[in-house]
Amino acid sequence: MAKNQSRDPLLLTSHWHIDCRLPAELPDDRVVSSRFLANLPFGLMTLGLFVFFCWQLSSDLSLRANVADLNRRLAESRVTVATIKQQQRDYTTLAFKIETAHTLMKNRLFISHFMTQLSRARPGTMVIESVEGLEVAIVVRGSMSGAAEKAGAEIGNYVETLRKDSEIGPSFETILVSNFERPPGGDRQNFELTFKFRTEPPSA
Repeated sequence: MAKNQSRDPLLLTSHWHIDCRLPAELPDDRVVSSRFLANLPFGLMTLGLFVFFCWQLSSDLSLRANVADLNRRLAESRVTVATIKQQQRDYTTLAFKIETAHTLMKNRLFISHFMTQLSRARPGTMVIESVEGLEVAIVVRGSMSGAAEKAGAEIGNYVETLRKDSEIGPSFETILVSNFERPPGGDRQNFELTFKFRTEPPSA
């Protein structure tokens, strides 16, 4: 009886528990290992693709930020360049105005001196009737009284005096009598003086 009781599976001892394991229904360890190893490359590939996508996204965002910064700098540069060009135009305009004013002032001073010398050096028998400013020359016309020989000598001395003038002489290439004649029936000699401007500055 004692032998049968020791083999009875329902016999409870002081340390007992119900065996809930179902070894027959558990999967084989080798199958689980093979499935894990089979899925591991796909997992690693998926992880690699995810990392690559994140890297591409980061690069794209960085590139967009760089492009935006470059466009901003380019816009600022355009504004700066436009400002510099406007300042250059303003400076050019101002320089032209200053140069024009200086030229006008210089010309006025020269013309004033020219007219003064024409009147101061002229013989008493000479009358200046007109002064015409051309592009390449100044033409002075008038008349002289007296004999033709005397008038001719006086106008020759007059021209020589103008050539020796410190301001008038160097300003012209030639100063000459371009016409000198007595009109028919007249008692005065008509003359014409031509002051041809220099095309190059006088040599020192």
